[in-house]
Amino acid sequence: MCSKQVSFHLLLFLILSSAICSAQEEPKVTRYNGKVSQQFVMNRESVIIDRATGKKLSYAEYDEKLKRNPGLYKTLPVFDKYGKASSFEVIKRNQVDVQADGSVMNNPDLMPEVGEPLSSFVMEGLDGKEYNSDKLRGKYILLGFWVKYEKPLYTLASTKVISNFIEENKKRGVEIVSLGTTLNTREECIEAIPKRNCGFIPVPESYGFNHRYKISETPFFILVDKKGIVKAMAPHTEFSRISELVLR
Repeated sequence: MCSKQVSFHLLLFLILSSAICSAQEEPKVTRYNGKVSQQFVMNRESVIIDRATGKKLSYAEYDEKLKRNPGLYKTLPVFDKYGKASSFEVIKRNQVDVQADGSVMNNPDLMPEVGEPLSSFVMEGLDGKEYNSDKLRGKYILLGFWVKYEKPLYTLASTKVISNFIEENKKRGVEIVSLGTTLNTREECIEAIPKRNCGFIPVPESYGFNHRYKISETPFFILVDKKGIVKAMAPHTEFSRISELVLR
């Protein structure tokens, strides 16, 4: 074979090898700081609270308040332990971070704090089981807050660190209940979740919990200890804050 043919085949081999490696390379773990837009419908039967006074307002009182003060107030849903918008609060706009498009950014200062109890939740997993935080005392709980199970946030690299953490603790006899919130429906979860261990039980249509706990970026994680106290919190890019802990 002549030298030109050898060079050509060598070049072809390098190109193909590079293409294969690129196709197999997993995207870097990233995180999302944007606001997810959701619409929550309020009607005449909705529970409406004036945050300033704590007083419950009738729909007529609420309507009159807004008419008297056009543009002064923002109405925000309040999420209960089921992650549902069970009531609404009327708040002065200067007390919340209202964006140019009318959306409201979660205030990270209102997130749970390490050393404090985590407010209760009841989640229904993709496995059909109910996970009630009050009934999970005696076990660690890892809550992962996502937008949707799709790239670039949800990848093999992003879930591997979680599954490794769960498995390593399991070998030492430490049980961790790991749950992941998402906007995805049950059907979308089934399609998105691979057969391999992703490290958590998906909770379909549960993005309300991101609101309940004022999660300002995703993916984000909260580790709760056996007594229901927040032990650690971290965005995905700093998951080592959690994974390096020695649990007993």
